[in-house]
Amino acid sequence: MAEEREGRAEIRAKLQAAGYRLVQLDPKIDSHSNRRVDALAYAANANGDLVPWLAVEAKNGANIKPEVTLSQLRKGRELLGTVEHYAVVNGQWFRADRSMRSMELVDGPVNPAYGDFGFLTDPALATSLLVDRLWFEAEKARDKGHPVGFSFPPADLLAETPVSGIETASGEFIPVRHDVLWQARRRALASFALKAPHPGEHTTAPVIADAVSSLIGKKLGGTVLDPFCGTGNFLWGAMDRARELDRSVEFFGQEINTQLAELAEKIARTAPTLARITADDSFSTELPEADIIVTAPPFGPHMQQPWTLLTGVPTRDFEVAAIDLCMRKLRRGGRAVFLLPNNITFKQTLESYRRYLASEYRVGALIGLPAGALDTIRAVLLVIDRAEPGETFVAQLGEDWATQLSETGAAMNAALEHLDGE
Repeated sequence: MAEEREGRAEIRAKLQAAGYRLVQLDPKIDSHSNRRVDALAYAANANGDLVPWLAVEAKNGANIKPEVTLSQLRKGRELLGTVEHYAVVNGQWFRADRSMRSMELVDGPVNPAYGDFGFLTDPALATSLLVDRLWFEAEKARDKGHPVGFSFPPADLLAETPVSGIETASGEFIPVRHDVLWQARRRALASFALKAPHPGEHTTAPVIADAVSSLIGKKLGGTVLDPFCGTGNFLWGAMDRARELDRSVEFFGQEINTQLAELAEKIARTAPTLARITADDSFSTELPEADIIVTAPPFGPHMQQPWTLLTGVPTRDFEVAAIDLCMRKLRRGGRAVFLLPNNITFKQTLESYRRYLASEYRVGALIGLPAGALDTIRAVLLVIDRAEPGETFVAQLGEDWATQLSETGAAMNAALEHLDGE
C-alpha cells in the first residue's frame, strides 16, 4: 500500500509539473458501479471551462502490457469525456492513441491544450474541494492545541478573492464559476456541520431545506424572511426556487450567533439574488414584514425573559415564542413554513396556543419526520397561512421520508394539492 500511495503521489507531481493544477487520485467515475480511475487531471477546454481532461491508469508487476488499461480508460472517456489517456506501468508512461487501440512509450503527459486556467463548473466537485479544505483547517486547528469539540471554520475561508474560486487543502487555487461557487459554499458548510455532534444545532440537511422551499408553493414572492437563519440554508433553498420560477423576491435573514451570521453573509455575497444577513436577536430587534417566512428556531432553549404571546399569555417556550414572532411579521395572504420539534403538537402547556392558531389562521399542513431525519430529534414541518382557518393536511412519514418529501414524492404532492390545489 505504501508503494502504491508513493506511486500515485509521483503521478500527481508529474501531472502538476505538466500544468494540471487540479488532480484527483482514485476518483469515482461511475457512482452506480463504483468504477474509478487512478488519476484524473482537469484542464481548460476551448470554452474556458475546467473539465476532466486527462485520465491515468497505473499498473505494477512483471510482464504487464500497457494495453491492459485501455478498456478502463475507454470507460473513463465514455463517462467523463476525457481527451488524453495514459498508462503508467512500473513507473513508465504510455500514451493512448486517439482511437484508444494502442499505447506509445512517452516521457510523460503533454501540457494542457488550452492552458492551465479555466473555471470549474461542476458543483459536486467544487463542494468536495471546499469540504476537504474545511476539514483540513479543522484538523490543523486541532493539531495546534485548539479544542477538539466542533466549531465552524472562520468566515475568512469564504472571503471574496479577485477571481472567484477555492483554495484547496493542498494550497492550489482553483477558479470556480461564480454561480457554482455559491452552490459549493452553502452545500459544503451544510456537509461540514452535519458531521457535528449535534448537527441540528448548526444547520439543516439540504433535503429538508429543499422540502421547506417546496412547501412555499404558489405563495413565493415579495419578501422572504428567516429570523433564525443559521448559515442560511432555508433562504438559499427559497432563492433556488425563486430562480426556477423566475420570481422577483427579496431575502432577509437574521441570526443571533455572530459566527453563523458572518458565514451566511459570506455565502450571500456570491448568491445570484441580493440577500441581507444581520447578526442580532430577533426577539429584541425590529424585523421587516414578510410575505414568506421559512425558519427552524433553535430546539430546546427557554426564553431568558418571558415573551407575551398574541393571546396575552406569557411564555418561556422558545419554539412557541418563535411561531408567535413570525405570525406577527407575516403579511396577510402570506405563508410561514417551520421546522420544529414534534412536542409542539402535543405538549399540554401549549394546548391553548394551538387552539388559538387553528382559530385565527389556516394551519395548512403538519408533516411528521421520523427519528433520524434530524439527528435523534423527532421533528415536524408546520405550514401556516395568514388566511381564513381551514382543514389541515396531516402526515407522519417513515424511513422513506426523503423520497416522500422530494418534488415528485407522494407526501409532497399531496400536501401541495391541499395547500394550493397544485
